[in-house]
Amino acid sequence: MGVRIGIGFVVVLALMVALSAIGLRYVAEANQRLKDIAQDNNVKTELATVMHSTLRERALAMHALPILADPFEKDEEIQRFNSQGAQYIDARNRLERMSLSPKENEILALIRELTRELTREAQPVVQSVVEMSIFNDNQAEIFERIRSVAMPRQRAIADQVSALLDLQRQQTATAVHNAEISYARVRNLMLGLGSAALLMGMTIAGLVSQRVARQAKQLAAQAMHDPLTGLANRSLLHDRIEHEIELSKRSNTSFGVVLMDLDRFKEVNDTLGHDVGDELLREVGRRLKETVRAEDTVARLGGDEYVVLIHNLDQKGVPSIANKVLAALDKPFHWQNQSIDIGASLGVSMYPSQCADASGLLRCADIAMYVAKRSGKDYAQYAPDQDRTNRGDLSLKSELREAIQSDQLSLHYQPQIDHRSRCVVGLEALLRWNHPQRGFLAPDTFIPLAEEAGLIGPLTHWVLRTALTQLKALHEQGHLLTMAVNLSARNLHDMKLPASVHALLTESGVSPVHLTLEITESAVMANPSDGLAILTELDRMGVTLAIDDFGTGYSSLAYLKRLPVDELKIDKSFVMDMDEDENDAVIVRSTIDLAHNLGLKVTAEGVETQDAWNMLEILGCDCSQGYFMGRPMPVEKLEAWLQQSVWSEVPTGTL
Repeated sequence: MGVRIGIGFVVVLALMVALSAIGLRYVAEANQRLKDIAQDNNVKTELATVMHSTLRERALAMHALPILADPFEKDEEIQRFNSQGAQYIDARNRLERMSLSPKENEILALIRELTRELTREAQPVVQSVVEMSIFNDNQAEIFERIRSVAMPRQRAIADQVSALLDLQRQQTATAVHNAEISYARVRNLMLGLGSAALLMGMTIAGLVSQRVARQAKQLAAQAMHDPLTGLANRSLLHDRIEHEIELSKRSNTSFGVVLMDLDRFKEVNDTLGHDVGDELLREVGRRLKETVRAEDTVARLGGDEYVVLIHNLDQKGVPSIANKVLAALDKPFHWQNQSIDIGASLGVSMYPSQCADASGLLRCADIAMYVAKRSGKDYAQYAPDQDRTNRGDLSLKSELREAIQSDQLSLHYQPQIDHRSRCVVGLEALLRWNHPQRGFLAPDTFIPLAEEAGLIGPLTHWVLRTALTQLKALHEQGHLLTMAVNLSARNLHDMKLPASVHALLTESGVSPVHLTLEITESAVMANPSDGLAILTELDRMGVTLAIDDFGTGYSSLAYLKRLPVDELKIDKSFVMDMDEDENDAVIVRSTIDLAHNLGLKVTAEGVETQDAWNMLEILGCDCSQGYFMGRPMPVEKLEAWLQQSVWSEVPTGTL
């Protein structure tokens, strides 16, 4: 369409240029013809008029000569007669030299012949008149000769000159008429070309208008709808909510906003690819539209977040609509004979009982959704206390960002003791936040907030740099220890993590074999494809990898053989009660045997009693950590502990 419109504009432009060029050429030609005709005919007419005037004057002289008595007057009249003849001859000669038409040449030839005859006849007459004026005789004969010879010839010449004047006037009229015809042709041509150009221009304008209208409609649709699913986007959703608020005010009714995001969608996207993920998002949109009524609105906010605006909903109807939405998503999705199970977490807010505007309804539904996620429920309704909690979390996120930059964070170190040597062989770095108002905060309080706020990357970088710097100082003091640092599930989404770890090891001068990175089973399972790639790269670097809190996750054995790990850490929930709970003891023994059979080292957490230490030693556990050997301590106390503790005999070795 754009090419055709461009060609049309070029054609219209060409027509306009041609119209102007042709019109100007014809106008110039017509003007020149009129100019030539005017100049030529003016000269011809002027010469013919001179001839006609001289003939008239000579005729008057012929009438006057016979009746004049005074010789001097007769002589003056004869001189005038001869002078008029000379003017006549001059005018005729000039006329003969001009470009004449055949008809003009014919008349002029006749005038020339008559003039010769008149000259032959008139000369004796004039001579007789002169003689008559001198001798005053034969007057009757002279008058008769003038009347019968000179006067008729004079009139014949005058008639021919008049015919010549008429012919010239006729030719002038014809030339003017032809010029008018030329003007008419130019006018008609210009009108025709102008009409064609106007018609084509109007056609192009119509095509352009249609295209602009179509594009405007498409842009309006794109501005109000999600391009992937065709659902309403955030802008259209806000308009619909505002409209629903006005309806509710007039009818004194309520409505609800359901905000949801999909569980395990990122795992599907990363494992099966973005094309499958996009198709899954479209299918979710179709199912949601089929679940609700026509007057309800389904919108996609982006990513895997959807909103359903439920018309005329009250508190009693919330469980029903939430269960319908969950049931629609509970049915498996199929792709190439593969079944994909996903779930969703829902948050519900109500108008007017909970929120009074569109932004407030979405914010409250978002808060309720996160409450559902944290509590492990499928859905939750908004309540004011949730908002207070959320505001506190929001404030804490902002403060955490500042804390990373202003050294409010610190590391505590818990010793790891080898069962065979009964000496400290390593440390685990545990993060603490010395909050200005709330005091020391444990990681469980703010790590989830750091993950939500996108701060886990900078936070992990700070912990690694601080721990490696401290480890280097301990090595220089003669304590050949390892340092264990915990990674978050979000770290296993960061493909730049291996490069960052390598840079920090180089910066600190610590060998990779002295760094242990701990990851939980759930962290690996949250992103198995990227997680495996990141862990494999870290393993190639020589970093020790450990599975933390082993036994508390799911599907761990299926992935354990694929993971390049070197160590398993038994969760403290099994260790602390194994001397009283036989099942816990069996789990601990089985985990140790499994790890050793796979060639892995085992470290037990939560060792708080001598009995627990002794039992782990009997079961063949490699290392333990817990309050029985040493609590997490700041670096100042750690240095004293390493000098004074019974566990502080550092094995000799070479750095």
